[in-house]
Amino acid sequence: MDLDRASPRPPADRRPTRERLLDAAEELFAERGFAGTSIRAVTQTVGVSVSAANYHFGSKEDLLHATLRRRAEPVNQSRIAQLERAEAEAGPAGPELEAIVDAYLRPAFSYEVVPPEPRRQLLARLFSDPPEIVAALRRDLLGEVTQRFVDALERVLPGRPRAEIALGLEFAVGVMVHLVGQQHSLVPDASDGTPFFSSAEIADRMIAFAASGLRASVAHAAD
Repeated sequence: MDLDRASPRPPADRRPTRERLLDAAEELFAERGFAGTSIRAVTQTVGVSVSAANYHFGSKEDLLHATLRRRAEPVNQSRIAQLERAEAEAGPAGPELEAIVDAYLRPAFSYEVVPPEPRRQLLARLFSDPPEIVAALRRDLLGEVTQRFVDALERVLPGRPRAEIALGLEFAVGVMVHLVGQQHSLVPDASDGTPFFSSAEIADRMIAFAASGLRASVAHAAD
């Protein structure tokens, strides 16, 4: 019996090596974290040599940075685009607090911006992996866009200390990371296994919760 004829092999992945390495690294970093992922494990998944990974990225740290940047940049672009739309629609009065919070948080829940797992868990690693590994990456990948949002929040929360506003946004990000990382285990599914809330519904409730919390947090600081 001709086994090749009976069970044809899938075509070889002919995409560029760099892209295949990023895909493999994305899955492994999301599953195992930085410490639990080796360059050799990534290259074995792709079927190339360690020297090929070193050629494209230089080090495991550089590979992690490139992997995270590939997913973080579309989120940041979507955030800024949504914020600019909200500002344009609001006119001189500026957007409401909820619109600003929505622009920052919702893109992480959009399948068009962040495809399903493991991409979402990968972004959550920016906040769950040890600070000595990811703190500098967070600043590089999220610092500029986050400051843009703190600027916008300052305009709708006049007189509030910038540090308090930034801390309130940090609280909101913590909720987002918890949900993006699929850690919401306190809300059970229906008896047939169907989730009670869709991803969009969870995002709606999270944004309302975060906006109320941000408003209350800075009000408490003012008091």
